Amino acid sequence: MRELTIFAKDRVGLLADIAEMMGKNGINIEFLSGEAVAGIAVLHMTFSDELAAASLLEKAGFTVISSEILVLKIPNKPGEIGRISRMLSDEGINIQNIYFMGEKERHGFFAVKVDRYEDAKKILKKYVSNRKIMGIG
Repeated sequence: MRELTIFAKDRVGLLADIAEMMGKNGINIEFLSGEAVAGIAVLHMTFSDELAAASLLEKAGFTVISSEILVLKIPNKPGEIGRISRMLSDEGINIQNIYFMGEKERHGFFAVKVDRYEDAKKILKKYVSNRKIMGIG
């Protein structure tokens, strides 16, 4: 699964502008995480059509980076995030971004961006999922 990371000057209405642009072009925002730090907004988003979304955002002047992310299905119980984080850490893999996507059947779904995607995918193979399991895509 791919996510777009969008960088922009933080301002009132930024998310509204992006969301309306996508809606007018028939592109669904599937997942979203964002924050503003020191006047810069950083949005992590997945879309129903990542290529079209990236094209629209770039034409509108946004800085956009496309990255492969893992979707992990993790049992919803104490210690599981620690276990998975340690598995990656022990192999020298850095977690660059993580956010909660939702819950289904007592499992949490998390989007995880790492510095060594293929290695992380192998290490976490029993947890790797996809958005179809969540009813999307």
